[in-house]
Amino acid sequence: MPDLPAKHRARALRHVAAAILALMGAQSAAAQDPVAEQRCTGLLRTSLDERIAACTTLIDAGHYQAANLAILHDNRGMAFRAKGDLTDARKDFDAAIGLNPNYARAFGNRGSVLLAQRDFEGAIADLGQAITLDATDAATYMLRGNAYDEKGDLDRAIADYNEAIRLSPNYPAAFFNRGLVLRHKGDLDRAIADYDQAIRLDARNSAAFNNRGIAWFDKGDVDRAIADYTAAIRLDPNAANAYNNRGDAWRSKGDFVRAAADFDRAIVLLPQFALAYDNRGLLAYQRKDYDLAIADFDVALRLDPQSAQAHDHRGSAYADRGDSTAALADYNAAIRLDPNNAAIRYDRGIALRRAGDLDRATADLSDAIRLNPQRAEAYNERGYAYYRKRDYDRAIADYSEAIRLNPRFAIAYNNRGNAYDDKGDASRAIADYNTALGIDGNYAAAYYNRGIAWRRKGDPDRAIADYDRAIRLNPTAAAYNNRGSAWQARGELDRAAADLDQAIRLDPNSPEAFINRANIKRERLDLAGAKADYSAAIALAQNSALAYYNRAWAHYLSGENADAFADVDRAIALDAHSATAYSLRGLVRERLGEAAEATADFRKALALDPTFTQPAEALQRLHAGTVTNQ
Repeated sequence: MPDLPAKHRARALRHVAAAILALMGAQSAAAQDPVAEQRCTGLLRTSLDERIAACTTLIDAGHYQAANLAILHDNRGMAFRAKGDLTDARKDFDAAIGLNPNYARAFGNRGSVLLAQRDFEGAIADLGQAITLDATDAATYMLRGNAYDEKGDLDRAIADYNEAIRLSPNYPAAFFNRGLVLRHKGDLDRAIADYDQAIRLDARNSAAFNNRGIAWFDKGDVDRAIADYTAAIRLDPNAANAYNNRGDAWRSKGDFVRAAADFDRAIVLLPQFALAYDNRGLLAYQRKDYDLAIADFDVALRLDPQSAQAHDHRGSAYADRGDSTAALADYNAAIRLDPNNAAIRYDRGIALRRAGDLDRATADLSDAIRLNPQRAEAYNERGYAYYRKRDYDRAIADYSEAIRLNPRFAIAYNNRGNAYDDKGDASRAIADYNTALGIDGNYAAAYYNRGIAWRRKGDPDRAIADYDRAIRLNPTAAAYNNRGSAWQARGELDRAAADLDQAIRLDPNSPEAFINRANIKRERLDLAGAKADYSAAIALAQNSALAYYNRAWAHYLSGENADAFADVDRAIALDAHSATAYSLRGLVRERLGEAAEATADFRKALALDPTFTQPAEALQRLHAGTVTNQ
C-alpha cells in the first residue's frame, strides 16, 4: 500500500511593506494656529489622537481654501488609517479628492485603504489615477504592485515593482515584495536574489531573512533555510512566523525535539497563530500521536475555521486513527473551502479507497490528476484503486505513468509488479520487483512480493531467499506464512511448521497461516490437529471456501463422510468455480455409493479444468464399475 504523502502548506505570513509618503505642509494666509498645523501635518511629534484633533480644529475653522483643506483631510485620513479606523480614513480621503481631484497623494492613500479592505479593483483604479497624476512616486507603484499580487495578477505586480525599483533603486521593500511574487511564481533563484538585495539595503530586515529562508526551504536547502530563520529571530526575537518556519524546517530534517520547541515558542509569542498550531499538529501526526495532533488541529480550526489545509490535516489524523467517518467529514469540509486543491482530493481519494468505496476513490484521484497532472503519487494511488477493482490493465497504465513522471518511484514499480503478477505474468512482475529493489535495496515489500512471484513460477528456493530478506527487514506474519508455505513445497515440514507457528504468534487472526499449518498436520496425518487449525481459520474467515475445502479433506481422510460432505458442499456454495471442490465431493459421493451424483461432480470438475487428472481417473473407474473405498 502506498504511503500517505506529506502535506503541502504555507509556511509564512505575507509581509506587505507600507508606502512611505512625505507629508506636505498646509500653508494659508489666513492660518490662525501654526501649532495645530504642525501637529496635523506631522511636523510636531504627537499621538494619533492629538493629530486627529489638530486636523479637525483646522478643518472646522473655515480658514483654508480647497487645495489646502484637501491636504488637511488627507493628513487626518492618514492618522485614522494608522489607528486602524479605515471607515473614517476613507471618508477623509474621499473629501480630499472631492476638494482637489488632481491630488495624487489622496488617490494613493485611498487606494491603500481599499487595498486593506481587499477591494483590489478599487485599489488598482485609485492607485492608477495617482500614478497618472504623479508618475514619479515609487511608493504608489509598490502599493499597486501589492494590489495586483493580492488579486493574483503576478506579472503586473512584478512590472509595478520593477518600476518602483527603477524610480528608487535603494528601496528595500520593493525588492522584498518582488521577491515574494517571484517565489510564488516558483522562480526561486530570482526571489533569493531580490531578498539578498533587500538585506544588503537593510541588514536588519528580519522579514527578508525569514522569507529568504522560505525560498531556500522550497529549493530543498534546509540548512540555509534554518540559518536564515535563525538570523530573522536574532534580529526580532518576537518573530513568531520565523519560529514557526524554523520548526517546519527542523521537522523536515527529522529533528522533532527542536521542531516542537520552535512551534511552542511561536504559539507563546502569538497565541492566535493558527498555522503554528497546524504545524505542531503535523509534527504530532508524524509521531503517530493522533490524539495530540487532532487537539492541535482543533485549535487551528477554532482560530481559522476557513482553513482548508487544517481540515485536510485533521482528516488525515482521523483516517490514520481509524475513524473514517470523521476523516471524510473533514476532507469534505476542506474541499468545500478549496474545491480546486489537488492535494485534498488526493487525500480524500485515499480515505475512500481505504473505506472500500473504490468508485468514489477513483473519481477523487482522477480529479487530483486533472488539477495536478504532474503528481506521480496520484497516478500510483489511482492505479492501486483500479488494482483493488481487479482492473489490472488500467492499474498498469496508471503505474506506468507514475513511473514516467518519477523514474525512481520504487513503490510504483512494486505495485505494477503486483498487477502483472495477478494477471499471470510472473516474469514481468519479477522484472518490476528487480527495478524497485535496484532503487531501494531495503524495500521489504518488494522482496516479499518477488518471493510470491517466484513461487508462482515454481521456484521455491528463490522464493525462500526473498522471504529471508523480507523477514530480516520487516518480520511480518505474512512473510513467515509464505516462507512456511515455500518450505512445505520443498518438503521441509519442520521448517515450514516453525515458520507458520511464528506467523500465528505474530498475527493470531490470520486464517491463511492456520490453513497452511493445518495442511502440514494433514500431510503428517495429524488429522485432529489439522481439523482444529481449519476450524480456527473458519472462525476467523467464515466465508473461506479454501478452509472448508481443506477441512473436508481432513474429514474425508478420517472416514467422517457426513462432515466431509457438509464442508465440501459449503466450499462449493462459496466458490462454484472450484474444480478441486467438485472432485472432492465426487469422491465423497463415490464412497457413499452415490454413483450418479459422483459422476455429475467429476464431470463438473473436468468442465472447469480439463487437465485435472483426479476426476478423469474417477470417471474411468466408475465407468468400469470398480467403485472402491478411498
